[in-house]
Amino acid sequence: MKRQIWSVGGATLLGLALLGSSGVSQAQQTTTPPSTTPPAQGDIREDTQDIRQDRRDIREDRKEVREDLRERRQDRRELKDDLREGAGKDELAKDRAELRKDNQDIRQDKQALRKDRRDLRGDRKERRHNRRATHGQ
Repeated sequence: MKRQIWSVGGATLLGLALLGSSGVSQAQQTTTPPSTTPPAQGDIREDTQDIRQDRRDIREDRKEVREDLRERRQDRRELKDDLREGAGKDELAKDRAELRKDNQDIRQDKQALRKDRRDLRGDRKERRHNRRATHGQ
């Protein structure tokens, strides 16, 4: 971008000085202070508590997934045994229904785990933002 240089003298210079404008100031950007007040220390403490709770939730979800996987293994074993023994249609249908339920439970628990991980990331980000705002004063 080309810059034009103007020579100003006499009354024009006095007018520009009184108006407080100059050729250079128009090209400069002014920064405005943030309109929000920085968060208090209590916000950071609350964010930390949220993070701890998210971690507890994640541990609990992992535990539930492990239990559901264990149940599914057991139900598959039972279904295989019933197939070998030549069990009736009622027994096989019951075993298959248990397997479907176990698969559904696993899917739901994994969804909850993903949601808790997403919440944890969000809480970490919020805490980081609040810390920067607090310490950047």
